[in-house]
Amino acid sequence: MRRFFVPPGSLPAGGQGREVSLGGELAHRLARVLRLAPGDRVVLADGSGREFEVELTAVSQRSVSAVVVAEAVAPPEPALELVLYQSLIRGQRFELVLEKGTELGVSRFVPLVSERSQVRPERESGRAERWRRIVLEAAEQCGRGRPPTVEPPSSLSEALAAAPGLRLLPWEGERAQGLRSLLRGPGERPAAVSLFIGPEGGFSQEEVEVARKHGAAVVTLGRRILRSETAGIVAAALVMHELGELGG
Repeated sequence: MRRFFVPPGSLPAGGQGREVSLGGELAHRLARVLRLAPGDRVVLADGSGREFEVELTAVSQRSVSAVVVAEAVAPPEPALELVLYQSLIRGQRFELVLEKGTELGVSRFVPLVSERSQVRPERESGRAERWRRIVLEAAEQCGRGRPPTVEPPSSLSEALAAAPGLRLLPWEGERAQGLRSLLRGPGERPAAVSLFIGPEGGFSQEEVEVARKHGAAVVTLGRRILRSETAGIVAAALVMHELGELGG
């Protein structure tokens, strides 16, 4: 059954039989894109921890009416807060990281402006709404309890200063410390991990030293040189797996 997020507070309190009105972009998607009709059922979630199965009663591209037929607990979010600081890369590649990172359980995305970034933030200023839609639809598709956020672009130094929890910076120049061995080492499981991914040209030596001064652990992902979007997806998957959020 198709699943959609709605703005917080837009689902009225009460039991089964209550009426729900939907408008704007979601009404357009239901009516014009998916061509749903009265009698069809969908699931609505508002990020509050509950979700609602509703039956459509009236459908137009401007407004959709429905009635609640069932209520359930929404899928739980990962216990780990994973913040992915992905360096800005060309359009579709960055969007791939947003989509797949959402599926993997990333809590927040922060576009990162680094020394060798070939994409400048001013060129991406008009893409914030598109990025929001990408993570929203990916979260709907994969059954997230709430969609992750996409924050405004940040410089590396600003991001390092604000990053929560364990800071990890994969770098092709590192040879000794592996990501997996670090996460499997002694110590308590971190409540949050901040993951810093370099651009197409990688982080510079100076940026790596700045990261170390901010307490970041510089790690290797293995022998192969990965493209930026591949590194972001692989590193996020490894962190979620090693800390018990993937793999069953």
